[in-house]
Amino acid sequence: MNDLRVGRIIRAVRRRLRLTQQAVSDKVGIDRSVLSDLENGRLEVVSLRAARRLCGALGIDLVIEARWRGGAVDRLLDQGHAAIVEYLVDLLTRERWIVEAEFTFNDYGDRGSVDLLAWQPGRRALLIVEVKTSLTDLQAMLMSLSRKVRVVPRLVAARGWRRDVLGRMLVVAGTTANRSVVRSHQSLFDTTFPAGSRSARAWLRDPAEDVSALWFVSDEAVRHSKRRGRRGVDPT
Repeated sequence: MNDLRVGRIIRAVRRRLRLTQQAVSDKVGIDRSVLSDLENGRLEVVSLRAARRLCGALGIDLVIEARWRGGAVDRLLDQGHAAIVEYLVDLLTRERWIVEAEFTFNDYGDRGSVDLLAWQPGRRALLIVEVKTSLTDLQAMLMSLSRKVRVVPRLVAARGWRRDVLGRMLVVAGTTANRSVVRSHQSLFDTTFPAGSRSARAWLRDPAEDVSALWFVSDEAVRHSKRRGRRGVDPT
């Protein structure tokens, strides 16, 4: 984030709206000097909360982006995603599911990729899993998952996976930040994913009926799964 550029944007938008610094400050309930600091690019002396409130009053989205060694941070995040996927593959395999990672599809313009697709022949249960290391654009995420749930069951029916039971799960890294996001949108998540982590685990063992679950996976669970895999322990 370029501090000076942020300041120039705030000043330009305020002027475009024909608002004085005092008018904006009074609206937000913050001293005018704080807005002055922002407009002059002195973000280091302004609290993040105040900056967001002032920007919000002007209709500006204040975006903070963390970068590290070029694209290396993306690989770090991917490692977290891959670790959760590996954990789930191990767990599903032990519960006698047929598992396919990164199932891609293109159906008349509906394109996408399912992180994990799983089939349980006994119950004729199909499971669609979305894995997230962080929760950001909730609307886009839910729309994407909804599209997959709508399209994928029909596509895999051609391979004999004609489901009687459907599970859809959002599996999320159990970080404090992710749990905070869920709490901030509790009613949305309660409506969209009525089942929780324990119900999700139980459903894998006996998928008797449709389920929509939000499942938090902790770092410890992932590490434990890796240790078990290295020891070569037979989980059965």
